[in-house]
Amino acid sequence: MNKIVVAGLLSLVAATPSLAAQPRGNFGINISSGGAYGIQGEYDISAQASGAPVSAQVFWKHDSQDIGNATAWHSTAFGVAGIYDFTAVTKLDSKVHPYAGAGLMSVSHDRSGPWSGGAYNGADSGLYITGGVRYNLESQLDVDLNYNNFGDITLGFNLNF
Repeated sequence: MNKIVVAGLLSLVAATPSLAAQPRGNFGINISSGGAYGIQGEYDISAQASGAPVSAQVFWKHDSQDIGNATAWHSTAFGVAGIYDFTAVTKLDSKVHPYAGAGLMSVSHDRSGPWSGGAYNGADSGLYITGGVRYNLESQLDVDLNYNNFGDITLGFNLNF
């Protein structure tokens, strides 16, 4: 499944024609240092926020952990967050975009395997916090390095539209 998503996104990047100079949003993929992976979509809502450099993000993330003895723990999160771009405040190069965000996420968990003491399924919700920096490789493509409370240190790529 991961290979199909990556191949599809790379095909989309290669096939996308040149877009407007001011992107209004992005779609991205990411993977964390702990092995979690996900996708997100983000849309610039600064016009609705009195010109403040904010965007709304929707995301899906998944993490699997092998506990041992053929037992695995899986967590899947779905959420929304508000992202604030600090570029104007930091006065950095226009290609560098530090940001921070917060929102809500719903997380489902399941444990399976013969030594897991029986199957477990559960769900909870909570606060989602992220912060990082994006670097514009070109007008359509950003590389994103961030820290968040679902996947720890995360590296991703965003296709701007």
